[in-house]
Amino acid sequence: MLSVLIPTYNFVCVPLAAEMSRQMRESDIEGEIIVMDDASTDAAARQANAAIAKIEGCRYIELPQNVGIARIRNRLAEAARQDYFLFLDADVFPVTEFFLQNYIEASYAADVICGGLQFRTPTTADTNRTLRYKYGTRVEAQPSRKRMQNPYGEFRTLNFFITREAFFKTRFDESFLRYGHEDTLFGKQLQQNGCTIAHIDNPIYHDVPDTNDEFLEKTRKSIDNLCEHRDVLQSHVRLLALYKQLHRLHVTKVVAGVYNAICPLLLANLRSKHPSLFLLNVYKAGYLCSVMPRKA
Repeated sequence: MLSVLIPTYNFVCVPLAAEMSRQMRESDIEGEIIVMDDASTDAAARQANAAIAKIEGCRYIELPQNVGIARIRNRLAEAARQDYFLFLDADVFPVTEFFLQNYIEASYAADVICGGLQFRTPTTADTNRTLRYKYGTRVEAQPSRKRMQNPYGEFRTLNFFITREAFFKTRFDESFLRYGHEDTLFGKQLQQNGCTIAHIDNPIYHDVPDTNDEFLEKTRKSIDNLCEHRDVLQSHVRLLALYKQLHRLHVTKVVAGVYNAICPLLLANLRSKHPSLFLLNVYKAGYLCSVMPRKA
């Protein structure tokens, strides 16, 4: 009935696979768990994840070469044998012991069901990771009632349940090789294809260890990818809508110049104990204006 599909890259996800196996057994769910490694460069992670093959109901597949964030999800779906797919990122863990059962009970609600996410409260004050935690808790970790106000726009790949038919009707765009916004496009395509979507409160913990600088680097990579795929994402990303307004006013060069001048001040705040999400948005807009091709 259910294929749990987990792409991984340089991350040990043995505990997640073991927990999915345990929940399948205890809830008497027919299915499988497939973990697919995208040619990890970390030999220790690959060696540790090899143990997944010995967990009941699990398959562990190592790809010979890196295929990227979108293609690996399509490959997982192609390898799956069941009628329902549950996609989970490698760096997550279910909040409740009834996580799989909750999805099965909600499976009638829509073609696609998103469970949401939470972040664990840091056990100690770590000023080097404040930005990722603040952004996650204030922006990403939203209850289902709020996500349902913009159901397709709030689609995220790290924890979603989908019918086989809806997945293969849509599939991930394999031109997305790098980090960022593949979920935005998938959500847009689900809507275009007439696939229904529901949001429920069945969250995972997103255990991201990103430092402030690592999160900022991922933010820049995401914006780089946004520039590359701006034509298909234009109507679904607020940052692109803002850029379009600035471009119409002929001030993108001015914004880029101001960004380059104040960037050290922005980074000082974003790396601090109390980072400002408003200044993070300023940073994003400035960076976009500085890297967007002038012909855009």
